[in-house]
Amino acid sequence: MKSQQPYQIYLEPGELARAAARRWVELARESIRARNSFHVALAGGSTPKPVYQLLQQEELEWDKIHLYWGDERDVPADHPESNYLMVKEALIDHVPIPNDNVHPIRVEADIEKSVEEYRRVLERVHRSPDGFPCFDLVMLGMGDDGHIASLFPDSSALTVANTPAVSVYVEKLNSWRVTLTYPVLNAARNLMLLVSGESKAPVVAQVLGGDGDERYPVQKLAPQGRVEWYLDQAAASQLPEAL
Repeated sequence: MKSQQPYQIYLEPGELARAAARRWVELARESIRARNSFHVALAGGSTPKPVYQLLQQEELEWDKIHLYWGDERDVPADHPESNYLMVKEALIDHVPIPNDNVHPIRVEADIEKSVEEYRRVLERVHRSPDGFPCFDLVMLGMGDDGHIASLFPDSSALTVANTPAVSVYVEKLNSWRVTLTYPVLNAARNLMLLVSGESKAPVVAQVLGGDGDERYPVQKLAPQGRVEWYLDQAAASQLPEAL
């Protein structure tokens, strides 16, 4: 990913969440007007959660909105670490979205079966010219190691280019995950990166203000659509304008 990506800096995470929620609503309405549907891949983690909570208050055509996930941990759907459960409690339980419009990554005992099922689920999404799912929006968080979705440094998933989803073992977390791959992330009409916290500041500075040395997974993005970064002041603290 090149350094000249548009970004906004907010004083604190709550302000970031409000801005991201407003943009989410704009993109949903824009997509529904253009294509009569809004297909969005959601992010897990603590930074997007307040965005989902704010969306509870919005009057949207929820019957035309389809929710997917960018990645999922190898845990049951009712496990506290489940990305699906977080979104269910923060958003799905509070809005009139049809059950058929919610498309989680269903983790089974055999992780490869989970991947195969999710690949079939992704066939519902519009296709890019390259044949990959083309989401109207993909939301991404970012770890302090620069990972996005479950694309971690030194992971075998970083080089996958022929399928939309794969299983990946994250050695430092001693766990399996299912993740979307770069071709899907890159095909999205819109990418929204939500980054908060001082621990992310060195990576943010490298990605948005660095010398182009691509050492982090987030830098391997080559998006075809619009990209927007939402940063709180702590995450942006090492950018040139913040010093």
